[in-house]
Amino acid sequence: MDKKLSILNYIIIIFSIIVFGEYLINFATYSSSYILFLLFFILLAMHVFVVGLLINKESVYKRNIKLYLILYIILLISLTIFINRPDFALFDAKYFKTYVAGINLIPFKTIIHYFTGNVNLGVSIYNIVGNLVALMPLSFLLVLLDKRYDSYKKQLKVLFITVLIIEFMQFILAAGRLDIDDFILNIGGALLFFTIIKKTNLIDVARSLFNSDLNIPKVTKYIILGLVSLAIVVMDILFIIDLNINDTSNQEHDYFFAHEVRDNCSGLRKVTMDDYNLYINCMEVSFTDENDNYFTLEEALENEEIDLVNLDKYFKIVEFLEDVTIYRDDDFTLFTCNDSKDIYVGSRDMKYNGECAS
Repeated sequence: MDKKLSILNYIIIIFSIIVFGEYLINFATYSSSYILFLLFFILLAMHVFVVGLLINKESVYKRNIKLYLILYIILLISLTIFINRPDFALFDAKYFKTYVAGINLIPFKTIIHYFTGNVNLGVSIYNIVGNLVALMPLSFLLVLLDKRYDSYKKQLKVLFITVLIIEFMQFILAAGRLDIDDFILNIGGALLFFTIIKKTNLIDVARSLFNSDLNIPKVTKYIILGLVSLAIVVMDILFIIDLNINDTSNQEHDYFFAHEVRDNCSGLRKVTMDDYNLYINCMEVSFTDENDNYFTLEEALENEEIDLVNLDKYFKIVEFLEDVTIYRDDDFTLFTCNDSKDIYVGSRDMKYNGECAS
């Protein structure tokens, strides 16, 4: 029975990761729900946990800690590299200039900007809290994995290397920028969490929790396992359905057509609208609605043919930054400023250089 439970556990985990990976590669650069993906991985971890309770062997408990670490690393990479990030591409010289311009080595500069600048409060809280808690699970799992990680020195070493690897991957794949405040929040949040569980003697409690069957009746364990397995299967099915729906809808209608203007282009062209300005950088862009009515980009915006509130439904890639939202299609890039609502349009490889902050 123990062997069958282990095989069932691996089948569900591996199949779910494959489905998630397929979804991640194809559609997670859209406006996606972090909470949905977090819930999905919590369910996978719960499945591992309940199977451990049923088998109730020390070797299985130790193996499960490693499985939790693998699941956490997959989730961490997904959140920092793929989900709601631009379509990643290998490093190029053009991106390097943008990357260098966005580097922040001044401690607390970004954190202070979140509270004193023209940044939506929800965005500020989301970024700060998200960075604070990002590495807390890693600190916790290290403690469960080996008593060597009960020391600040060991914790700090692993946490620092982890943040460096994330920053390097974001740099290579053009999926982020270097900010010293990320280091402060990531490592500071994890060390604060480690201090709390260390000072309150919760480390031993956690170890006993993850190394025993909690005296739960076997029937109850099977009921919990069944419910968790069902929830995971339902989410797998939803991911598969969403994959097919998105794939079909993407083939059905192309809203935008764009090409670069190489002759007689003098650079950024400003078009004044009612509530904002449109800036077009050597591009001709047209919009076709659901009924195949054709408009120039200016006409579509002026006549409100384009739904500015839900722009993500038109584009393959959406990235959210503190002062701008970036949309990319096969042919062009569009920026919308979060405060002024000004719009910038340029080529497919156009990078954000702080236009909305000026």
